[in-house]
This record gives sequence, structure tokens and C-alpha cells, in this order.
Amino acid sequence: MHSKHEPDPGFVANLEWQLTRELRRGNRAGVPRQTNHRILKTAGLILGSVALGAAAMGASQQLGESWRRELLEARLEVQLEMARQRIQMQQVAIGQSRERVAQGLRDDRDLIHLELQVAQAEADAKIMGLELEELRRSGREPLGELSSPLVDGRDFVSERIQVRLELARQHLAVSQRERDETQRQAAAGVIDQRELQARDLVIRQVELQLEALAQQLETRSAYLASEITAVEAELQLLEVEAQNRIALLDQQYEHFQLELERARNLTDSGTLSPAVTTQMQLQLAEIEAQLRLAQTEREILRRELERRAAQR
Repeated sequence: MHSKHEPDPGFVANLEWQLTRELRRGNRAGVPRQTNHRILKTAGLILGSVALGAAAMGASQQLGESWRRELLEARLEVQLEMARQRIQMQQVAIGQSRERVAQGLRDDRDLIHLELQVAQAEADAKIMGLELEELRRSGREPLGELSSPLVDGRDFVSERIQVRLELARQHLAVSQRERDETQRQAAAGVIDQRELQARDLVIRQVELQLEALAQQLETRSAYLASEITAVEAELQLLEVEAQNRIALLDQQYEHFQLELERARNLTDSGTLSPAVTTQMQLQLAEIEAQLRLAQTEREILRRELERRAAQR
């Protein structure tokens, strides 16, 4: 029996499987359900991951037979063409929207969302193009792990991370613009102060995404320089993910505490159903549980990284 202060042996023994699952499930924290629908729509642009054609064949499927490689190549080609068509259609929509904004018939903020959608589509197309090129050069499915090998001396992993990093930067700039506008409206009493808090949550979420992507590039560079092992590279990535979830959940917990206090006051005055307050209490408890889990994960990962570093 292992000590409670040491990682479960199964954690290390099944690391590759766990990493694949963890890395593909995305950000689990999310934005509170009370957040404005438009804000949720904006946040969703950066959090969505690009679907790989390889995923349909299974992450562990090897392309040793030529027909498998041809099938995956055909799928990626079709997906790339569809992504390019989406870009063209969205660019037409943006042109039409700009005319309506100039005529005063449409809100300028709607145009911002369309521009973000184009940026997302362009990022998708770039990533699919990189996947297709990697497939053709390597003869196997594209690999996304930080410990993946170079292909003919080219680092496709870092190139794809750079695409996502640029998209996150664009999203942060837009989110900050919208936050400034929301702050002006809140100061003028046009909207509720809580919408400003929701904007802050979105900005923090994107900032954490940027930090995680930058850390991925740094870890990838350290691995390629043989400064860390493949397992250490993936462990570092999971540690950053856990740390970022902690930071976001902390902010969400504070936000929900304020919301719950307000809901209780409304319930006491008879203007809000007690069922709503109960639901918010459950949501707060769920955030707290996720926070404890993220803290436990971070502790386990840090201990394992320290153990491996001491063994070098």
C-alpha cells in the first residue's frame, strides 16, 4: 500500500492514457451560468478546440497501412476546404454588417463578434493545414503531445500552439474592449454592475489560456533541448492546467459568494424564490469541490515532478 503522501503508482503507470484524456477535455471550469449570453458566446470562441480528422480513427491508431493514411488525408483535405469556405462566407457577412453599422442599423459590438468568428475560422484552417502537411511528411496522424518528435526537422507542435496563441491574443484584445465599454455603461447606471464582473471573469479566463499556451511553448522548447524528459514535459503541462483552474475557480467562487449573498437578501424580502437560492448554493458547492480537486491534482503533480528532478 502506498503512502497517502506519495502518488498512486497507477498515476504514473497509466500516465500516457491519462494525459491524452486530460489534454483533450479542455477547460473544465467554464463561466458561471448567470453570465450574460453574449459573454458566454464570446468566451466559447477561444475555448473550443479544433477537431482532428485523426480523432475519428482513434488516437492510438497507427497509419501503417497506406489506405489508412489516404483516408485520413482525404478527411483533412475536406475539412480544410470547408474551413476555407466558412472564412469566405463569414467575410461576406462582415462586409454586410459593416454597411449596416455605418447606417446605424446594427450594434458595433455585433461586428466584433463576427470578426472573432472569422479569426477562429482562420485559426482552424491554419491548424488543419499544418496537420495535413505533417501527415504528408510523416506518413502518420498528426501528433499533439509536447514530447512529439520533429518531422523533417520541423516543429509542427509549436507551430500549432503559436496559431492558438495568436487567436487568444485577438480574443483578449476584443474582451478588453468590451469590458471597457461595459465599465462605461455600468458607471452610467445603464447596466448592472454584475455584468462587469462577468466580463472580468472572461478576461481572466483568456489571460489564463494565454499563460498556458506560453508555458506549452516553453516546456516544448525545454524538451527538445533535452532539459526534461517526455513524461516531465506532460507533467508540467498538467501542473499548469491545474494551477490555471485554481486561479479561475478562486475568482468564480468569490463572484458566486457575492451573488449568493444578494440572492439570500432577495429571498428574505420575498422577491426571489428560495429554490433559486438553493440552486446557487449547489453551484457554489460544486465550484468549491472542483477547486479542492484542482489543488489536489496540483499537489500530486508537483511532488512527482520534484521526485523526478531529484533522480536526475
